[in-house]
Amino acid sequence: MKSIMCAALALGLSLPVTAGDDPVALVSELFDGMRAGDGDAIRAMVLPGAKLDRLKKDGTIHQGTFEKWAAWVDTLEPGQADEQVFGVKILQASDDLATVWAPFQVSFDGEMVGCGVNQFTMARSEGGWKILYGIDQPTGEDCTKFRRQIEGQ
Repeated sequence: MKSIMCAALALGLSLPVTAGDDPVALVSELFDGMRAGDGDAIRAMVLPGAKLDRLKKDGTIHQGTFEKWAAWVDTLEPGQADEQVFGVKILQASDDLATVWAPFQVSFDGEMVGCGVNQFTMARSEGGWKILYGIDQPTGEDCTKFRRQIEGQ
């Protein structure tokens, strides 16, 4: 079954799983929490103290934490922020360690405000997969063009 799931993920197909079972599903649920304005949902998916950094266009790194992001999410109305991921890829070193590469487009109050790539490092714990670290990098490209390039269109 595990080889079938890995093959399906490699082909970009999705199987019905929960976040605790699958790193890619965890990323989807992470942004579902953001769309819902639910910082506690985000906190439940990351290890305490997990870093969330941004590699800026000028090459500098803005250091942050998932806690700071979750606190911001708590200030949002449901649907106010919407980050959509696409072209997701996973590298899994073992049954307990994975890296997820997740290009994104993000809208705020219904207006596209940016795009780029997220990268999450995850580990399986007793409660399922948890995020250990995240970093993103915005792109300076037109977001529609960026998405087409990632999706190979």
